[in-house]
Amino acid sequence: MAGQPLVETYPWAADLGLELSLRLDGLALFFGLIIAGIGAAVALYTAYYLEDDARQGYFYTLLYLFMASMLGLVWADNLLLLFIFWEGTSFTSYLMVGYYYEDDAAQEGARRALLVTGMSGLAMLAGLVLLGQAVGSYSVSQIIAAPRADLPIYEAALILILLGSFAKSAQFPFHFWLPGAMAAPT
Repeated sequence: MAGQPLVETYPWAADLGLELSLRLDGLALFFGLIIAGIGAAVALYTAYYLEDDARQGYFYTLLYLFMASMLGLVWADNLLLLFIFWEGTSFTSYLMVGYYYEDDAAQEGARRALLVTGMSGLAMLAGLVLLGQAVGSYSVSQIIAAPRADLPIYEAALILILLGSFAKSAQFPFHFWLPGAMAAPT
C-alpha cells in the first residue's frame, strides 16, 4: 500500500501484552539512511584512523552495535522497545568512549557518560511509561492514531522525554559530560 508504513510485529512478552514491533515509514526510512550513511563514513575513516590498532575489530563491533541500536531506535513501534534501543546506544557509547581502557581520562569520561546517559534514560523511561499509560497503548502507531486529548499527564511525559533527550545529546545545561567523552577514537 502506497503511503502506508510497513509494520512487522512478533510476540515478545505475551503475558504483559508486549510485542516486538518495528515500523518503517518515510521519516524512519530517512533517518535510517542517515544512520547508515554516517555509519559507513565513520567505518571508512576508521580503517585509516585505526589502521595500526590491534583492536580495530573490537571498535568495528562497537560501531555496528551502536548503528544497530540507532536503527532500532528509529524503527521501533513500541515505546518499551524504543527504550531498550535507546539504552543500547548508551551502553555502546560507554564502551566506545572507554576504548582506550589504559587511559585514565578515557575511563573517567566513559563512566561519566554512562552515568549521565543512564540517569537521563530513567527520565526518558518515566516519560514513555506515562505516555503509554495515558494513551492506553505502548504502540507508536496507536499513539499516533489516538484521538488528541488535553491531559496534564502529557505535559509531564513530554518534559521527562525532553529531559532524557537533552541530557543524552549534551544540550545546555547538560553538556558537562561531553568533553570527557572526547577520549574516544574521533
